[in-house]
Amino acid sequence: MTQLTQDVRPDLEAIVEPKTPKELGLVPAWSHSTLKTFESCAYRSYIAKVKRIQEDYGPAAKRGSIIHKEAEDYVCDKISELPETLKKFESEFALLKHQYIEGKVELEGEWGFTIEWQPCGWMAPDVWGRIKLDAILHETETSARVIDHKTGKMFGNEIAHAQQALTYAIGSFFKFPKLQHVQTELWYLDHGEITRQAYTREEAMVFMPSLHSRAIAMTTATEFPPNPSPSACRWCSYGKGEFPACQWGVK
Repeated sequence: MTQLTQDVRPDLEAIVEPKTPKELGLVPAWSHSTLKTFESCAYRSYIAKVKRIQEDYGPAAKRGSIIHKEAEDYVCDKISELPETLKKFESEFALLKHQYIEGKVELEGEWGFTIEWQPCGWMAPDVWGRIKLDAILHETETSARVIDHKTGKMFGNEIAHAQQALTYAIGSFFKFPKLQHVQTELWYLDHGEITRQAYTREEAMVFMPSLHSRAIAMTTATEFPPNPSPSACRWCSYGKGEFPACQWGVK
């Protein structure tokens, strides 16, 4: 009988030996947010990471940071009463706190990876990729849930949020070699909604070459052309103010 399946999947071959450039560029490390910015407007990345001019992300981002800190403090029992901003997830946070006490939950993970995807320190000399997540719950040695808390609007960011969740899954499999199953969960705190996506190791790693190639493009870049447009410039502070850092900003 003719064999209808392959013993080796060709789409997984690139995962074993990802291409490594001879040298990196002006921005030698990536994260989900910096990669998203680079692909939207490379010049915005240049201002932030090369010229090192602090960006003003506005009140919505500041609110998000405050709520994330409230969630962390509640789960690790620094505060006993659940803040009002988290009340739509009262039962979920209560369970997460209990699981944290049991030693199953890691909070505010700062994962570093070398260009060969070997885990390393967040500020290690050879760090190439950085993944920061709110919580990971180790259900068993081979199964985990990765949780990210979202504030603000739920709709309109579906593609970016799905890419972020996939990056968490890929990073989890590299960080914990025994993991075989990861479920990513985006908790939309203002809406009381959760989006979930489950991955096996093999399923997530199919997407790894694409992520690796995108990250290589950013971390080897030597030119950072601006990409002025109403959508790209709307949330960028560099083109605003009396002395804007970017002269191409579209108002």
